[in-house]
Amino acid sequence: MILLLALAAQAVAPPDVARPRDWAATTRADAEAFHARILADHPGPVNRADPGFRAREAKAYATLLARAAKVRDFAGYHWAMRGYVASFDDGHVQFGTLKGSPLLTARWPGFLTGLDPRGKQVVMTRADDAPVPLGAELVACDGLAADPLLARNVGAFAGRWTMLATRRSRAGRLFVDTGNPFITRPATCRFTVQGKPQTVTLTWGPLADPEWTQRLADTTRAAPIQTGARVLADGTRWFSIASFDSNPEGPVAKALNPMIAGMRADRAALLAAPRIVFDLRGNGGGSSQWSHDMATILWGEAAVAKVDAVPTYVEWRASANNVATMRGYVTQWEASKDVSPDALAWARRNADGLAAAQAKGQALWRGDDGSDDAPKTAPAPVTGPTRPVYVLTDGSCASACLDAVDLWTALGAIPIGQETSGDTLYMEVGGGPLPSGLASVGVPMKVYRGRARGSNQPVRPRHPYTGDMRDTAALERWVAALPEGEARRWPID
Repeated sequence: MILLLALAAQAVAPPDVARPRDWAATTRADAEAFHARILADHPGPVNRADPGFRAREAKAYATLLARAAKVRDFAGYHWAMRGYVASFDDGHVQFGTLKGSPLLTARWPGFLTGLDPRGKQVVMTRADDAPVPLGAELVACDGLAADPLLARNVGAFAGRWTMLATRRSRAGRLFVDTGNPFITRPATCRFTVQGKPQTVTLTWGPLADPEWTQRLADTTRAAPIQTGARVLADGTRWFSIASFDSNPEGPVAKALNPMIAGMRADRAALLAAPRIVFDLRGNGGGSSQWSHDMATILWGEAAVAKVDAVPTYVEWRASANNVATMRGYVTQWEASKDVSPDALAWARRNADGLAAAQAKGQALWRGDDGSDDAPKTAPAPVTGPTRPVYVLTDGSCASACLDAVDLWTALGAIPIGQETSGDTLYMEVGGGPLPSGLASVGVPMKVYRGRARGSNQPVRPRHPYTGDMRDTAALERWVAALPEGEARRWPID
């Protein structure tokens, strides 16, 4: 079971920013192309288990076309397209602007709010002359309470708003004005400051990078970690894994390959450690081959095979674009000396099978996971960890990161930290540039069948962490103080 990020968008000439453009026509043309790609390449329109998909997409597309007629600039184009993407409530339906496109400009009222551990919107970053202090709690703006205001102005263009991880990551954008013409910018807001009400009339001013980026980071308190392995003073083995990116020539592979080799060579010492921590802060996914390899080293091939034996499978949307995407993976990986043989074999099998299905006119094709090629002799069980293995997550964890959490916790690992993000049953992103050259899109190519974790269902930690996820030293102390005796004994029942 392997999940991949989309290939880099194919090369296109950068758009001529200075050229006058009919923004309504540009938005309409890109909307039509995006819509057509969904109908042709996404499993949803032909998914018997999702009969409402076509109607939901048609409603969102109609809204997009109506908005397109009102678009007068790049900001309008951007937010019209973002609203369409949000309607899918799916992190694997993607839209991103390309190099050379116009840039959004931002304004703010001198402060930004974010969600505190109670789920309340409080001021988390401010200019020296801001009208409210840090910690001030937002009550309402212009007569609309804080939560529905956030859902209207931010959630409607983010999607997956029922998930705490999404609300936590996006809340800081409520008081960032980037020219979205489809919302009303707050004018007068009420706060509670040290138990007393305070009303503020907002004065908006410019917010430019790098301050823009830093202020938003202050509202999410996300931790930018570096991939690597270390041993703490008490013997804890701590593996920081910032990404599972599938590019065998990329920096992630160059960090993970030696990490995995070290785990394999040092397995006895790993099992003797007082605890093992897989730190997935900031990990948004990639390829699940990495986590599968780590699980096999730590818990053994027999245990992993038993978990993998749960009857799940995938069906791919058979289309010319999806075949081309898979062929692209094969070509890219064949050129790499560091690619996993299992990953390359998987890509070849599925590229060939998908091409054959598309040639026959099949709408969906059951993917080949290689199970028929597995050795008939069952691997011998080995002794796995008898001391705690923790999986530390934050709200970034999605896609292949969630696959890692699913696999490791099924084997006995303990989820800790913050609630993860979630994903639908639609996976494996393909896509490409839109006709304008301003942006590229990502569209899922396959659908899961029989997955235990439901659509957009997050993983909730057994031990929640309410502190600042950026403070690694505090996290280390907290992990060291967690209850002992939680490890699953072997063999697995």
